[in-house]
Amino acid sequence: IDYQFEHLNFSEGFNGNRHVLSTNLLLNKFLIASHSSVLNANASNSTSTFLRSYNRITYSLKKGWLGTKLAVEDNEQREVATQNLTPLSQKFKSYELFTGVGDSTKVFAEIGYKYRVNDSIRNNELQRVNTSNTIYLDSRLVQNKNTNLSLYLNYRTLKYEDNASAHFDSAQRKPLRTSDENSLNSRLQYNQKLFKQIIQWNTIFETNSGSLPQQDFTYVEVEPGQGTYTWIDYNANGIQELEEFEIAQFQDQGKYIRVLLPNRVFIKTHQNRLSQTLTINPAQWNVSEKKSEKFWSHFYNQTSYLIDRKAKRDGDAFNLNPFQTNDENQLGLQLNFRNVLFFNRGKQRYTTSYTYLSNKSKNSLSIGFIENNLKSHQFNFNHKIKESWLITLTSAFDNTESISENFASKNYNFDETRFNPKLSYLFGDNSRFDVFYQLANKDNTIGNKEELQQQKYGISFSFTKNEKGAINGEFNYFSNSFTGNANTPVAYQMLEGLQPGTNFTWTLLAQKKLTNFLDLNLSYFGRKTETSKTIHTGSVQLKAYF
Repeated sequence: IDYQFEHLNFSEGFNGNRHVLSTNLLLNKFLIASHSSVLNANASNSTSTFLRSYNRITYSLKKGWLGTKLAVEDNEQREVATQNLTPLSQKFKSYELFTGVGDSTKVFAEIGYKYRVNDSIRNNELQRVNTSNTIYLDSRLVQNKNTNLSLYLNYRTLKYEDNASAHFDSAQRKPLRTSDENSLNSRLQYNQKLFKQIIQWNTIFETNSGSLPQQDFTYVEVEPGQGTYTWIDYNANGIQELEEFEIAQFQDQGKYIRVLLPNRVFIKTHQNRLSQTLTINPAQWNVSEKKSEKFWSHFYNQTSYLIDRKAKRDGDAFNLNPFQTNDENQLGLQLNFRNVLFFNRGKQRYTTSYTYLSNKSKNSLSIGFIENNLKSHQFNFNHKIKESWLITLTSAFDNTESISENFASKNYNFDETRFNPKLSYLFGDNSRFDVFYQLANKDNTIGNKEELQQQKYGISFSFTKNEKGAINGEFNYFSNSFTGNANTPVAYQMLEGLQPGTNFTWTLLAQKKLTNFLDLNLSYFGRKTETSKTIHTGSVQLKAYF
């Protein structure tokens, strides 16, 4: 049993006393744990009383346990001038019963019931606004060297009180009734290893009930380099419009940040999320005397799939099928598929990989939905010659699509091919010099059908001396042959912030370890186009470790 007293005083601005009582008792088969605190505080503009208590009693059985929990919070904060409760004031009580069987560190199952009462501000008093009944299951059904299976379920029924069952709609200036609601949150996780861990299978399925704000946003100007968005006045009217903001491609362009506006409109949602990963790694066969196993040991394949869908809830129904599509109720979607096949993974000796990507995302905003799709075939080859030369060949065939419901100027569909050879001279494990070239072609298959043919020549270097310092640099020359209007959102995406014709970019980064606790970082970025002056951006950072 532990008691603690705390006192804090700031002249006449604040005076507070806090009492803390903690208990952890083992009495035969009973385990009693409790933590409670009471705070009384007086400030120049407010007074407050904050009671918090969490208590748990568990009785051990031969192969399980029984238990109960009690949780209480009572936070009342009043303004000195008006004696009105502040928005921080709230109160709840929670009662819980649970029982379990098994070993909580290995294989077990626990089921419980929770009843909770919530109070909020009504007529300058804390009054009951809703109650909830929750049933949950927490289990680890299988756990061994090759298999893990766990399941968690939480089903809650929330019931609003008749005298507090309305919230206020600021737009209509009238109360709107809040109906009772049910929610389901769950997580199923399954991991399986097969054939002496050559094959690994991982599955996670989750459901979540919640709410999504119907969010509006604006852009606020900040110091150059401190933001992530840039504004381009495409129509030259001097007015900042939402469709004219783009993600900055260069640091000096980042002059704006996106700020969410206050919102009181929430949409009830249900979310399903399914993640699958299958890995085949027969690397352990590289010591096998069988020729077939020796051959397959050079290969590695990983397949991953993710679908994450948010939908508007229709009453108390829960659609647990993540593959079922309903465009009318869908509020958000993330769909990713990736497969990568390696030969001689990580060896830099005829190392080859092929990667296929198929990604889709769709989000609903106050300005309408925005959808992005990507399909990509990527090939990569690298091979080290002797100890000093490394050849890297990269090629890609991509299709990138963007669909905006209300901003037609942001709609595009790019077919892109890239070929990128690179030759590196290795001075050691941490120092190298690179010469590279890239040939890229992009065609917009819709709208004004813009076209880009780009050639890129570059050199880069990286030198590291132990852990005391490092310096990295890169210089790029771009030759862009562009067909179409360069002053459009589509052109900005296609050119990646560059301009038609000749472009130069260069970077220099230096790091120096001054002491064991102090680092100095210097960075310099530069770029030049045919139609603009040279832009220089630099920064100095002194980083201390405590």
